[in-house]
Amino acid sequence: MNNVVPARDAAVVMVEAEEPIEFHTSVIVGLDMQKKELDPSPNVWSQDGVVEGAIVSGLYAKAYKEEFIQLDSFTANEAKKYDLEGYNQKSIDKTQAGGYEQRFYYISVSSLEFPTVYKAYLQNNNLSNDSELLRSLFLKDNPDFSNVSISCRYFFKSKGLPKQEEVDKMREDLNLSKGLPKGLYSIDVYKNFIVNRVGLPNGDSTRAQELQK
Repeated sequence: MNNVVPARDAAVVMVEAEEPIEFHTSVIVGLDMQKKELDPSPNVWSQDGVVEGAIVSGLYAKAYKEEFIQLDSFTANEAKKYDLEGYNQKSIDKTQAGGYEQRFYYISVSSLEFPTVYKAYLQNNNLSNDSELLRSLFLKDNPDFSNVSISCRYFFKSKGLPKQEEVDKMREDLNLSKGLPKGLYSIDVYKNFIVNRVGLPNGDSTRAQELQK
């Protein structure tokens, strides 16, 4: 458990898993606001598909470990090249719940799009140690990985937002880069500002056209 965020008659608990797969997610715990304590009966739930999708994203990163190491290096080099910043680990741990999340990107995927992968993992958690088998299951469910969204997110160190042509250059860099995990990529560069309450940018960004790799 990394953080607890108050909600109406509940608390949102930010959770991090490290082994056997890595991901961030959240669960909701019901509260008795009159007594200001946990409900007497177990009352813990999550939004539909949130935890399941986070698990599949962690499995994807585990199955294609070398490709994600390459993506870590690529995004870090892009940040240096274009004078950008990303989330620090503390911010990720306390505010993010999107699945497999790193400093400059995160994966969005639904377990409904990868039923074979998810079912196999539920039946055998040790599956995460067999990258070759995991890869075969992912390929069975979605061979072109069009159902995997890899969102690259950066913060512009200078005032305001970068010009569109600069972000378009980043897209071209991505297009030319080899050895990255497959998926539908997006690139957003936000203002150098985060809303502390939710740990998210204020919404304004310069975005590149999506790219399937």
